[in-house]
Amino acid sequence: MQIRTKIALQFTLIVAFILALFSIAIYLLSENYRQKEFYNSLRDRALTTARLLITEPQIDRQLLKVIDKNTLTTLYPAQVLVFNDSNQVAYYNYEADTVYYSPELLDRIRQNRYVETAFSAKEVVGTMYQDTLQQNYVVLAQAEDVYGKQKLENIKDTMIVGYLGAVGLTVLLGFFFAGSSLKPISKINEEITQITANDLQRKLDTGNNKDEIATLAVNFNKMLSRINQSFELQKSFVSNASHELRTPLAAVRSEIQVALQKERTTPEYRQILQSLLSDNQRLIKLTNGLLQLAKSENNEEKVLDENVRVDEVLFKIQEEVLHNNPHYQVYIDYEEIPDDIHWVTIKGKMTLLQTVFGNLIDNACKYSEDKRAEVRIKANKSNCIVSVSDRGIGIPAEEIEHVFEPFYRTRNATSYTGSGIGLSICKRIVKILGGKISVKSEVGRGSMFIVVLPHI
Repeated sequence: MQIRTKIALQFTLIVAFILALFSIAIYLLSENYRQKEFYNSLRDRALTTARLLITEPQIDRQLLKVIDKNTLTTLYPAQVLVFNDSNQVAYYNYEADTVYYSPELLDRIRQNRYVETAFSAKEVVGTMYQDTLQQNYVVLAQAEDVYGKQKLENIKDTMIVGYLGAVGLTVLLGFFFAGSSLKPISKINEEITQITANDLQRKLDTGNNKDEIATLAVNFNKMLSRINQSFELQKSFVSNASHELRTPLAAVRSEIQVALQKERTTPEYRQILQSLLSDNQRLIKLTNGLLQLAKSENNEEKVLDENVRVDEVLFKIQEEVLHNNPHYQVYIDYEEIPDDIHWVTIKGKMTLLQTVFGNLIDNACKYSEDKRAEVRIKANKSNCIVSVSDRGIGIPAEEIEHVFEPFYRTRNATSYTGSGIGLSICKRIVKILGGKISVKSEVGRGSMFIVVLPHI
């Protein structure tokens, strides 16, 4: 079922329900008013008859019957009965061989002084009347409200016709206004069908930028931007990965081809194998870096499931770096001893923190002539802050904003081995951990990378 039809039907059902309640309420109120009005007329008729019969001696029973028959009233033919204390009929205004009455009803009238009830299709009113001699009479008046019921029937017929007409009109207007309201969505659907994988930069029209449909278009445009960004990252990753892997693979192939051109001595083969091992290690390191970059970009890891002490991670990295590179120098110290151990404890994953600070410390040592990295730890009430400094080649000012881009390498770093993906991995991991990474640098004087991570 289309949304337009669904909205129109729901709107129609709501209006039909409200109109039905309104119509029923009007009908019941009209019926209640008719009944009260008729009962009041019966009571007045009963009291008038009793007063004429009992208090006006010049009017006898036969004359009163003639007056009753010739009275043009909506109560005609109303039947009036007057009973004395002995429940004997003192007067009745209609011809009948036998007068039927209920002694229980008369007793109830004497007890309550006034009773309204119904018998068959007729309404009945019973009331007490007292003459000048303090003698009590029970007066009954009964009649069928033919004219009132006809009016009520006309009201019901009119309301049914009006109800059906209103519901029919609601259906038509519901379809019209639902279609008009959903027209912008139809336009959005048309625009979406024209967007392809090669045209993700195209945006939807946001209309007045105020209503819910405009909000939908804005959010869809944001989603398109994120998808386009992901596609661009994927393209960049594939392109750069292919480029970076091609060079060492080509070198390995060349060395193998050269080795196979002629017979060589054992020391020569050993030298070639050492060179191949070096290239293989470079490939492994590059491949691991690419895998880490892909995981960080796809956010595949659940990284906020451990409490990790940053200082312990740094001392562990120091031990590993010095073990693998004995000529490196790594110094770690606190700028201020934290007041609380939780100030250097973060929510994260130890392997990811090792990747971040391992890359930063390794870079600091690699790009410095003295192979020295200085690490400083400090904390405040919100964050744990780690700075990694070196006295190396530095970064040109115009290139600082690009150093965190995947596979980007500065001009003065091309003579050093590397793939240019380490800092981009660091930035992505720090972002996942809810922190920030920045750099201060001056060419020829060194660099300082600052990592700010929220602690627990």
